[in-house]
Amino acid sequence: MSVEALGTQRHHPVVELFGPTVQGEGPDAGLPCLFVRFGGCDYRCCWCDSMHAVDPLTVRQTARRLTAGQIVADLGQCGADLRGLLVVLSGGNPVMHELGPLVDLLHDRGARVSVETQGSLWADWLGGLERLVVSPKPPSSGMATPSHRAETARFMAAVNRAGVMAPRVCLKVVCFDDADIDFAFAFREEFCGADGARLPLYLSSGNDVVAEVSVQAVADRYRWLCQTVAADPRARDCKVLPQLHVIAWGNEKGR
Repeated sequence: MSVEALGTQRHHPVVELFGPTVQGEGPDAGLPCLFVRFGGCDYRCCWCDSMHAVDPLTVRQTARRLTAGQIVADLGQCGADLRGLLVVLSGGNPVMHELGPLVDLLHDRGARVSVETQGSLWADWLGGLERLVVSPKPPSSGMATPSHRAETARFMAAVNRAGVMAPRVCLKVVCFDDADIDFAFAFREEFCGADGARLPLYLSSGNDVVAEVSVQAVADRYRWLCQTVAADPRARDCKVLPQLHVIAWGNEKGR
């Protein structure tokens, strides 16, 4: 059996597969999409809104083990015609899994593929995406440690070596406080794109992960972020966004 065939037979832990929905954050915010969330993560952010995809016991108990072909078939049931649709692969950290064969199958069906990752692990299949959203974790996450910083530096160097350039690659940072905002701007300055230009930066207001989060609470956090960065010269070419999916559905899973 060829390497490609073996790849399509590998089983991946899928904790959520749903849509049509809309992308809630980053460069494709507001765009209709289908969503696949994979279990497993090498980080443990204190404000993680996807612990069902991070906690190993929960993943073992709840994830479906699907091949690339089964994932594409299930997505086809969500949106019968995948041509032109955006398919978002997220987690956890989806780069923990060899998803190259899945990306190839999705491209064969005419889908566009986006991956969201914290940028701790590089895989060559990331170079073939329509969108690579790198979401480094700021101080409020508890993960902005020297070791994780070194991982992200290696990841960004790999992005540049692969020649993945804006707008295919962008940065998205969730901000809960002033230190997170400073982190976002410093990160972008340190890690430029393959062409030496600053990468597109999206600042997203953080979400307090409670079952009944209110739209008012989301609006208050977004107002704080807007007011904080609106007059900041560092923010003149970035975009400041709320989490649109939280406004629409709260912290409901499968949305």
